[in-house]
Amino acid sequence: MAANPRLLIRARDLTINENDKPLGSGGFGVVYKGLWKGRPVAVKIMNVDKLRADASRGTGEDVDDEDLMAGAMEDILAEAQEMQHLRHPNIVEFLGVCTHRKYGLVIVTELCEGGSLEQYLAKNRPLKPDVRDKFVREICEGLQYLHDNGIMHRDLKPGNLLLGQGLTIKISDFGMTRSIQRTTTVAGGGGTPNYMSPESLKDELEKLSEKDDIWALGGILAELFGGRPPFEGKVHVQIITAVVVQGKIPDIPSSLPQHTKEAIKSCFAFNPVDRPAAKEVLAKLGISSDAAPNGLSVSPAGVSPISPTSGVHTSMATTTTGLPSTVSPAQIKPVVQTASPGQPDASVKSPPDAPQPQTKPADTGLRIDNEALPTKIKRRNIFSAVLAGDVTSVAQLIKLHEPSILDEEEVKCFCCKERRIAAVNQLLAWDPKLIDARGRGGKTPFMKAALYGHVDVMKVLYAKGGERLLTETNNNGFTPLHLAAGGVHSAAVSQLLEWGGGALLDIKGNDRETPWDWAKGRTEIRKIMEKYKR
Repeated sequence: MAANPRLLIRARDLTINENDKPLGSGGFGVVYKGLWKGRPVAVKIMNVDKLRADASRGTGEDVDDEDLMAGAMEDILAEAQEMQHLRHPNIVEFLGVCTHRKYGLVIVTELCEGGSLEQYLAKNRPLKPDVRDKFVREICEGLQYLHDNGIMHRDLKPGNLLLGQGLTIKISDFGMTRSIQRTTTVAGGGGTPNYMSPESLKDELEKLSEKDDIWALGGILAELFGGRPPFEGKVHVQIITAVVVQGKIPDIPSSLPQHTKEAIKSCFAFNPVDRPAAKEVLAKLGISSDAAPNGLSVSPAGVSPISPTSGVHTSMATTTTGLPSTVSPAQIKPVVQTASPGQPDASVKSPPDAPQPQTKPADTGLRIDNEALPTKIKRRNIFSAVLAGDVTSVAQLIKLHEPSILDEEEVKCFCCKERRIAAVNQLLAWDPKLIDARGRGGKTPFMKAALYGHVDVMKVLYAKGGERLLTETNNNGFTPLHLAAGGVHSAAVSQLLEWGGGALLDIKGNDRETPWDWAKGRTEIRKIMEKYKR
């Protein structure tokens, strides 16, 4: 297996063929062919105007280009820490990110010159059975691999399924653009309406799981077996009406064998729990797999599969609920205090043949790039290790990088943004001062939780920080109530007012607007606020 890719690509090593016809385009960028160190690659140039517009609309803050690019890069790096380790024949390989002088934020991936499945279907319907079954198998195996590794696509559709050599399906465009959409459009659900599940159409983000992808898979399967795209010709509101109000599902060709129709229909269960896993869909269709069970014949370097029952979210970080409650700072500190480079660590067991670090890595930041790291380190970035409850990796990373690694902004705020309650508790146990950490834009962890409507995380932080958290402001003078109202998070607004009362409604930001002003035109939020309006 090839060595792990470097996360950052130097602009001087990348050539972008801008004069060629784009490989594709979308709301968040244009994709061109490029050349990186002699290798043909796909280069996605981000649409800064679109990012700026969504950032301003979502947060109510004026965002200059420097902050915008820094924030977008931060979000992408967080996703890429895990994405770069993915290795599967049916997943597009991520190679790195680059800040280019001319093109700005750039994402570099494996090049797939066969176009998309959407384009292929447009030219080749109906599919030959052997080609159809090959596509079905590869889509299911690639999707199962993502789910087994705690990754949820959230925009699965034929347009995001690329064709490589030998018409090999490559699942693409996951994680990276979803992260940008999620963090710049506060209340946005993301996804393509025709393939969206009922819970996604209802914008019930807290209910989303990997089963959201299975609904989309059903729509793709219906097309592969001769049907038309789900709700073809319908606009968003018509699709919401059909699925959410009328309880309709995408059409399934009536001429198909009964077991095939039942397999596809099972993907459209309105209760997500009742939808099968991707590998179970494959079995229901009676299509055999050429790979080992679960598609794990090609394992990701440094990423451990999670239990199928674990929660899956839209971040590329692993998704277990945090460090076990039995882990205390005392278990970590001795590693920092007594271990020296090149010496085995008695508190963290490694296999007898595991190589030991000889020198402290020269890299700085969250990721440790050192081929001499002990093989017990499964995750090389601190916040994904914390989120996954990977005590061994956390201990080794602190040993190699010193306790200052806990001061990184991503560690302070990522858990609050992604609703990782156990990880929030554990980080505050290690360092109570993290409750006052300031991230991008001057937001505290409490503000982050309010911005994303995570009331459960807000309660954890409020229990430790008290009423002072309610009136703290970010760089633009906005309070948590401003941010919760801007994100149209009713439960968060209600909880904040229950704690702080009507006085919170009168605090003005730098723009001279109060949370009450921010709620203009948002009937549900205003209705909650009216009870406290003095």
